[in-house]
Amino acid sequence: MALAQAFETDPMFQWMFTDAATRARFARQFARVPLRYGLRYGRATESNDAQAVSIWIPPERPLSMMGLIRCGMLAMPFHIGLGPYSRFLGANAVMARFHNEHASEPHWYLFVIGVCPELQGRGLGTALITEGLQRADQDGCACYLETSSERNVPYYERFGFRVVGEAPLGKNGPTGWAMRRDVP
Repeated sequence: MALAQAFETDPMFQWMFTDAATRARFARQFARVPLRYGLRYGRATESNDAQAVSIWIPPERPLSMMGLIRCGMLAMPFHIGLGPYSRFLGANAVMARFHNEHASEPHWYLFVIGVCPELQGRGLGTALITEGLQRADQDGCACYLETSSERNVPYYERFGFRVVGEAPLGKNGPTGWAMRRDVP
């Protein structure tokens, strides 16, 4: 699964799943929830036989806890363990605060994007982001995302996103960045 492979080296996933030997299995379990959410409530787009995937949440159907529950979020502690799940909840609280503070109006939310590591650097992620930004521009909407990878910040800045928030994602957690792209 592209999302799981892409996030195995993500700082938040490394902090959540400290055991490298089981991280890949847990990442696969964890990635299923946003993928289900995107297929059910958002816009999931893929390329290269799903080796690159983006999930955008549209302004008319903002991310909801009830939707996440319907997509399997409550089962996650049983699949990934209480420790990783509690770290996720701490990180999610910070990201939810960012989201509420910096994107309160209708907007497109880049919920998740991932490209299999062996295909990164070939423009697949760029194509998926560009498609989503074009849709947002047609709607006249801002865009919003979060990342826990410092190397992604300049990547997203190339698309017009700017950092609007930065904080640790929980006790001893990695830094998280909230990024916003206003309507051009």
